[in-house]
Amino acid sequence: MEEKRFDKWLDAEVPYLAKEHKVPGVAIAVVRDAKVIYSWCWGFKCANKESPITEHTLFEAASLTKPVFAYAAYTLVRDKRLELDRPLSEYHQEPAIKGDDERIRKITTRMVLSHTSGIPNKITYRWVMTASEIEASYAPNPVKLEFEPGSNVRYSGEGYNYLQHIVEIITGQRLDLFMKDIVLDPLDMKESFFIWDDTKEASVALPHDESGRAVNEWQWRSRQPMAAGSLVTNINDYAKFLSAMLSNRKSDHSMYPKILLTTEIDQMLQPQFKPKEGISCSLGWGLDLDEQQTERFFWQAGDSPGIKHFTAGSRSRREAVVILTNGQNGLKVCRPIVEAAFRVNMKLFDHI
Repeated sequence: MEEKRFDKWLDAEVPYLAKEHKVPGVAIAVVRDAKVIYSWCWGFKCANKESPITEHTLFEAASLTKPVFAYAAYTLVRDKRLELDRPLSEYHQEPAIKGDDERIRKITTRMVLSHTSGIPNKITYRWVMTASEIEASYAPNPVKLEFEPGSNVRYSGEGYNYLQHIVEIITGQRLDLFMKDIVLDPLDMKESFFIWDDTKEASVALPHDESGRAVNEWQWRSRQPMAAGSLVTNINDYAKFLSAMLSNRKSDHSMYPKILLTTEIDQMLQPQFKPKEGISCSLGWGLDLDEQQTERFFWQAGDSPGIKHFTAGSRSRREAVVILTNGQNGLKVCRPIVEAAFRVNMKLFDHI
């Protein structure tokens, strides 16, 4: 949609969509040619309170965290510190996942980032670092894989937390410090963080249920960084990350040592598994493929109780959009906005 028309459409339609679906607040950013061309906020951080959503309002990113972590992990692949197809079990002496399932030893970085590892999406215990000791990792016990690694696609947040453990071993840094050094600082995402900061409480958009009622108390205050979903960010910062995903930098890394070049991003976005109905996975992103099985859109949904987000982009169009909402029905608001921005019917919404 042409930019001025899109502005007018948003002004007219988003308040209606948000009211219809009982979503108190919406933040939207559009990126074109790797630049943020539009940022728009509507509604409130908490229903029935005079606390408007602004460009600085913080949201629990939920699974929008995963592509940011994948971007950082790929810098280690680029620097030959992490191999896509080397079993992760070879990077540590003690098993990071306990259990009798020998197939665990086959899991690789490629499998984790493309959700083909077979690790369950959620488990009771996690293998993340403590806030003070790199050596204090601990593992769930036991873990049973859902399928042979590499043979199927099934979303796995805990797979990302497993890879986080390996990244922390390789770098000797806790995840939040690694992400700050590799992604947040280089991309100027100054208001984003991976461990909860109590001083930011007043800036957070609170989650709301299907009826539009705020939860009694916001429960997501992660005291440990998690690759699967502990990022807290705002609309402008996430748009900066999308700008990096659309980057057309072709210079050598002496000029941009911590930012992926266009060839590296294109490699990340290659389909990693036979698609089902045009939906596939790349390294860190879902893919919406065309008839030639090439990337039409890369995308990710963010899903936490009372918080729903969506982001998508196209390297060929050099366009991207991110929508953050603080309502359980947020994806019903996201779909028409994304379709209007890209001028297409996004059938992938039927699968999420």
